Amino acid sequence: MAAVRLGAGLGIALAVGAAAGGWWLPAAVGLAGVLVLLAPRAELPSRVAPLADGARLVARLGLVPVFASAVGVYLVPQYRVPVAVGVVVVVTMVDAFGLVLPRFVRGWILGILLLAAAGVIALCLAIAPERGAGQGPAVTGLFAAAAVLVPLLGRPVRWTVGGVMAGAAVCAVALYQLGPVRLGLSDAPLRDLLAAVDGQAIEPLLAGVVVIAAVPAALGALTEARGDLPRPVGSVVCGLLAAAGAALLEPRQAVLVAATLAVAEVLVRSLLTLSARRRDVRSVLSAALAITLLAWLPPVDLLIAVAAIAVGVLLRRPAPSPAR
Repeated sequence: MAAVRLGAGLGIALAVGAAAGGWWLPAAVGLAGVLVLLAPRAELPSRVAPLADGARLVARLGLVPVFASAVGVYLVPQYRVPVAVGVVVVVTMVDAFGLVLPRFVRGWILGILLLAAAGVIALCLAIAPERGAGQGPAVTGLFAAAAVLVPLLGRPVRWTVGGVMAGAAVCAVALYQLGPVRLGLSDAPLRDLLAAVDGQAIEPLLAGVVVIAAVPAALGALTEARGDLPRPVGSVVCGLLAAAGAALLEPRQAVLVAATLAVAEVLVRSLLTLSARRRDVRSVLSAALAITLLAWLPPVDLLIAVAAIAVGVLLRRPAPSPAR
């Protein structure tokens, strides 16, 4: 579901990334891919596993409000919050009953997303953009923009590389058409992108593509967050947390929180890997890059991430054995 995650999240993250990185946004996609590839995947000792599992839980759960908000923004923007909460409720029920998307359905969704991306790129390249779009942020914005894109990229390596290529292409044509200032101020950047290339007639099609991508992506993120927590209790707990995020966070704030959680997960796992293995160059590099990206994110989101990881650790902490 890595490609679906990218397609579902770009509808909001594109604007957040452009506001942070400006013309450096395509390069930020590559930097985000580097961090994803460097992130350690080795098994951790049981004594520290709950911390890593808790960070992973909230990192995946942080994506659910992003995808749910994307449905609200593109489908019924005037009722974004109730629609987003409704999406969370639906995917929670689906996960609670143990339903999963068949493989062929995921394949069709991926095909639709690839066709949509190719169509957007072709339209943007076929029509000359308006000039005078502004310079945008300096190169240092590259780090915050990269953090925004980290949670949308997944493993294995071929999916990471493919996601980087596709994401960089879409970001590049969006900047080409709208420029960093206009793109960064947009609430629905893909809709504004269609308007810039005289594609208003296919905006309903765009909304349909966003829904087709975002709802399965939200379900996949919720299922990954729940992990081996038992159904339906684990599904309901994760769903309640995700619904609170969808109701309380603006789409841009939801993206920043999800980015902070994802980068923090990489940092936590890298540090725990180093504590178990004293010599691990990959973990050193990933920890250093994660710290660099976190340093450019808003402090309030860092505080939210710390509190969320603490909650995740409590949820993942093994139950005490019954006394004999």
